[in-house]
Amino acid sequence: MKNKLFSYCFLLFSSVFLKAVPNYSSPISNLQYSIQLDNELNIIYQNNTLLIKGIHINGNIKIYSIIGNIIMEMNIQDFSEVVIPITLERQNLYIIRIETTDNRIFTNKIVTH
Repeated sequence: MKNKLFSYCFLLFSSVFLKAVPNYSSPISNLQYSIQLDNELNIIYQNNTLLIKGIHINGNIKIYSIIGNIIMEMNIQDFSEVVIPITLERQNLYIIRIETTDNRIFTNKIVTH
């Protein structure tokens, strides 16, 4: 119950103060979580792999834990199809921030299942 309350408070805080894009998709299965960012980027975390499909642009991706610790940072040459093997702990909330070379910033959250 305490974890659910904490997650709810963080989600509320994120959506109000970080101006996060709302998540309109639902988990497809127990092991897959998909989000859509401004109809340009599709991010899926499945089987310890982060899959990104979207725009043909360079940029930087950062993954943060719920408390703000940076988990991973990587420069990407083309966000049209990216496969990143990464193990994230189950049942945790992570923030994904993508900064493109044309100064667009996409911030969203994923909950690993």
